[in-house]
Amino acid sequence: MKPQELFKKAREKGVAIGAFNVGNLETFKAITQAAKNLKSPVLIEASPGEASFMGFKQLVYLARAYEDQIQLPVILNLDHGESVESILEAIKAGFDYVHYDGSKFSYEENLENAAIVVEEAHKKEIMVEGEIDHIEGSSADHTKENTKMYSKPELFTDPRKAKEFAEKTGIDVFASFIGNLHGIYADVIHLNLDKLKEITAALPNTYLSLHGGSGVYDDDVRNAIKMGIVKVNVNSELRVAFKMTLQEEIGKTTEIAPYKYMKRPIEEVQKVVETKMKLFGSPELLK
Repeated sequence: MKPQELFKKAREKGVAIGAFNVGNLETFKAITQAAKNLKSPVLIEASPGEASFMGFKQLVYLARAYEDQIQLPVILNLDHGESVESILEAIKAGFDYVHYDGSKFSYEENLENAAIVVEEAHKKEIMVEGEIDHIEGSSADHTKENTKMYSKPELFTDPRKAKEFAEKTGIDVFASFIGNLHGIYADVIHLNLDKLKEITAALPNTYLSLHGGSGVYDDDVRNAIKMGIVKVNVNSELRVAFKMTLQEEIGKTTEIAPYKYMKRPIEEVQKVVETKMKLFGSPELLK
């Protein structure tokens, strides 16, 4: 099943597809096993750093191998590609979906580059996601910070500008900033759903994506999906689960064969993915 079909069904059913980052084989195994258990399609993504570490072609081969194994749709996305070159490399390698993040450039340069990406990606029926506002935070430890400084209305996406960007570039999916942040913070992240309502009204023909799905208040996520979000990104919670469990396992064993102490880290990541899939309603997509 093509990504376009899944996104269309997600909008019709009022659910969202979970998008989960992979940084190694273990997280690949955890995410795909969660998808198999829940009979859910899944969007697996890698940042440029993760893709360079694992290899663009290698990621494609792994995605296809796991898709064949679990017999469920596995969509592969380059997440936050900041250069046209990295996006084109992903397209050439065989990715199913690409996210061009030109938010650090001028609006005009972002427009120009996004249009180039869309033109090249659409030749191969690859979906393109874009954004105009830099979504703050990172996958580093932010648990001693609160989110107050990022909650100012003037920082949120301007619906009129988002509409113009989508129309001029032809992107398929738009990532908005409505209080969502990359990373996990000291306080629970709340979304500005009133702003999301405005963005949804302004972009009726463009799918909407929510980045920073880690640490967001569950009810806000549910309501955001009801209001039009069809894709939710999760990364930090997976990384924390993997790292903390791996540290525990290594600390209590003298075993030196990695596959013997990777079992629990994989299981803990899988638990996070399954919890998120249920929250997003993605298992409903194949019913």
